[in-house]
Amino acid sequence: MLRLASVTAGVAVAALLVVDFRLTGSAGRQALAVGLMAACVSAAVWAASSLTALLIRPSLRRAQGLLAEEPDLWSSDREFFAPVRRLMFLGVLQTLVNLLVLLTVYPLALWAGVRICGAAGLSAHLTGPWPVFVSGLLVAAVATTVATFFALFRRRTSRAAARSLAAVLLNAAGLALASLVLDGVRLDSAPGWRQALALCAVASLFMLPRITLSLPVPGIASIVLVAYHCLLLWLICAAFAFVDPRLHAEGFWQLAGAAAIMWAAEWPARLAVGRAQGAAAQPAPVLPDPFPPDHGFPSGPLY
Repeated sequence: MLRLASVTAGVAVAALLVVDFRLTGSAGRQALAVGLMAACVSAAVWAASSLTALLIRPSLRRAQGLLAEEPDLWSSDREFFAPVRRLMFLGVLQTLVNLLVLLTVYPLALWAGVRICGAAGLSAHLTGPWPVFVSGLLVAAVATTVATFFALFRRRTSRAAARSLAAVLLNAAGLALASLVLDGVRLDSAPGWRQALALCAVASLFMLPRITLSLPVPGIASIVLVAYHCLLLWLICAAFAFVDPRLHAEGFWQLAGAAAIMWAAEWPARLAVGRAQGAAAQPAPVLPDPFPPDHGFPSGPLY
């Protein structure tokens, strides 16, 4: 139910922002159309995820079982590292499948939901391949952010969810600051709530392909991440050609400046994530020696 509610919020935001995505009729009929489209998208994503897990899970269990076995010290290097290579391959394959689901299943399921609404007598209009694609990305991004908000109320995931939501809000604040201080970065004129919604949608899109990078040379990782933010912001500006209000970044230096401001604004959230990962990676504390220091017996890990 929480997943369905998250996708419903994503469909509602896409219907508000995308120009060629229109809902007509009374408020009750519009809400029914949004719920029907959200059900179609949720069912398609669940089916794709279940099929992927069904196909990958046996190979993953096999690789984990081989990794847990006692290694043969006389085997070749190829046989010795085979489980690690298999786990790495499965990880890359899972990432590619998730990307494929994001870029194809969400837009196609949303398009199918619009057609089902039309067959059911509900007025939902979504025309053109690019508006369908942008609407699908917005549904995925907003649904992910709303699901993270729901995770705040679970004790096990509340801290990680708070860090993720802080990153979204800091990205939105960074983009708003960039639109104020940089001449070429702006949103089209619209009511304040639509501009705020568009800023949050951009920040949510930033979190979909979020990456972290750690390099031994100081400063290089930051330069790479700013360049990645710049590329991602350019793609989002191109996608927002079908969104009202539209996001503009006119010129390379304005685009790079906005990406740098957003990266700097998100820096506290990245620090919090790094500290949490470092705390989780710390080894368990060593139990105290039950004997006094002058017991005269050998002490150490083997005793």
